[in-house]
Parts: sequence; structure tokens; C-alpha cells
Amino acid sequence: MVKISHSFTQIKSNLYYQNSRGDSKNTEPIADTWNHYLQSLHEAIAESNTAKEIIQKDYDRLQALAMAWEKEIQIALKNSCEDRVRQALAHKQNCTARARELKTLIERHVIHVTTLQIRLIYWRNQAT
Repeated sequence: MVKISHSFTQIKSNLYYQNSRGDSKNTEPIADTWNHYLQSLHEAIAESNTAKEIIQKDYDRLQALAMAWEKEIQIALKNSCEDRVRQALAHKQNCTARARELKTLIERHVIHVTTLQIRLIYWRNQAT
């Protein structure tokens, strides 16, 4: 996941406003840093959403593969092929375990994006 600098979380909003009332030369670096931070938040949200979409596709593919192995298990059971049942079951369990891991990653990305969006809203409100 993308990590964002926490430099602004340590700045009090009134400090920003105090500096913005002073000399315009002093406020330009603050405004540039502020804009850079907001842009970084936007980029982090986009990157995390893209990563989540890729992981979601892999998760869906593994789920479909696990269902295909389940069908293979049923066919092998009907044909009394114990070796094939064991082999298909092992593949299905592997797909299911990997899918479960991906589901956890998806959930983490959702939390990450939500956190970044809350920060973005907060810092946009601080600028107004």
C-alpha cells in the first residue's frame, strides 16, 4: 500500500492561517507543500484503487477456479477415482486459501482508501 507523509498531521491549522496572513514570500512554500500533499493524497487514492481492482480480478479468477475444481471433485466422486478426488480437493483448497488471502488484501485496501479520503476531506477543509 502507498504510504503518505504525515507532515501535515503535526501542523496545527491556526499555524497555517497565521503564516498565510504574513508575507506572501513566506506563504508560497507552505502553499506549494500543501498542494503537493493534497496531490499526493489524490495519487495514493488512485494507486490504491487500481491495486484493489487488480486484486479483485485475481480474487474472482481464483473463486471461479475453486468452483471448477469443485465440479472436478464431483465428477471424480461419481467415477470413483479416489486419486483424482484427492488431487482436485488439494487444488480447490489451494485456490480457496489464496482467494481468502486476496479478500483480506481487498478489505485492507478499502480501509486504506477510506482513511486517505477522510484525510483529503479534512485537509481540503483546512485550506478553506
